[in-house]
Amino acid sequence: MDKGGELEAHWRGHVEAWRASGVTQKAYCDEHGLKSPSLSYWHLRLTKESGSAVAAGPLTLIPAARVSGAAASAPSLSLHSPQGWRLEFSTLPPAGWLSALCGERA
Repeated sequence: MDKGGELEAHWRGHVEAWRASGVTQKAYCDEHGLKSPSLSYWHLRLTKESGSAVAAGPLTLIPAARVSGAAASAPSLSLHSPQGWRLEFSTLPPAGWLSALCGERA
């Protein structure tokens, strides 16, 4: 295998392991001594090469607690995915939008 093929195989293994892990890209990279931008690059590159979309999977909502004090200036809603994306809102979006995001009919 040439050097380019070895590099691709190395990153393909990490991308597949990260996707199966259920943790964020940052958490996976911290655990494995990798740079998060490198994993992101290879994830996008390998996804584009395969011509397949990234499987999103179902959105799972978990219980949350209201935060007061100094932390209250943080966004009032924060959504995270195992794939590493994160949505933060300083005000709550419309309920219909959240229902559509979750794949439900309003």
